[in-house]
Amino acid sequence: MTNELERAVYVQRIDPDRTAEYIEAHDDVPDGVTEAMERASVETFQLFVRDDIVVCFLECPDVDAYDEVMANDPDVEAWERRVARFKRNGVDADAAAGEQIPYMEEIWSFES
Repeated sequence: MTNELERAVYVQRIDPDRTAEYIEAHDDVPDGVTEAMERASVETFQLFVRDDIVVCFLECPDVDAYDEVMANDPDVEAWERRVARFKRNGVDADAAAGEQIPYMEEIWSFES
């Protein structure tokens, strides 16, 4: 495995009336989802929630390879359909592979 990691960030909006349910769902992420992340060589995956905004942070060697694994895994698809009921927008399990996750464009960074 290479030391170089790609980073990706995306934002999802959840129904503010269902924030607690969305958070609670993540108390029991299925093993199949984390196993798919391992197959995709994910080093870090973090979710941050504030009000109706969820920010997802991902680090892995190849984001395109991650997309491929996640788009073709039935456990991931079932998970995304489960949590979709809490969202206003975000990951779209019905979109084409490579278009399911609404990645953000990095426009500035600072590292010391």
